[in-house]
Amino acid sequence: MEALAWLLWAITSGLGFAWSPLWFLISGWVSTLLQIVVLIIVIFYLRHGWRRAPSEIWRAVRAFAGYVWGGLRVGNASLHAGMQAHEVVRVVSAKEFGDINLSTLFSLAMMTGVILLAGL
Repeated sequence: MEALAWLLWAITSGLGFAWSPLWFLISGWVSTLLQIVVLIIVIFYLRHGWRRAPSEIWRAVRAFAGYVWGGLRVGNASLHAGMQAHEVVRVVSAKEFGDINLSTLFSLAMMTGVILLAGL
């Protein structure tokens, strides 16, 4: 009986050790993806009903998988056709008058919004 208890303890410890990394993954980004999938499934069931929803989900999954597989298969078509890819790189040594980057644009938009809200 003691050997059986030790064997059960060893099995549960092994399962616990194997479950720990799995739980770590599920608790993070995998959980977010699972929640999105469950939400999409619920939307399909509400939209198409419980009888038609599984076939509609299967059709949508096949269409999305075909789209992803096609994108993976094609890659960069210009490189596969034997053409060389030429990239034009313009080196800017100093800012010129009127140059604006995205960060500055967002800062100006935020300040404009604050000024407009202060006027209300």
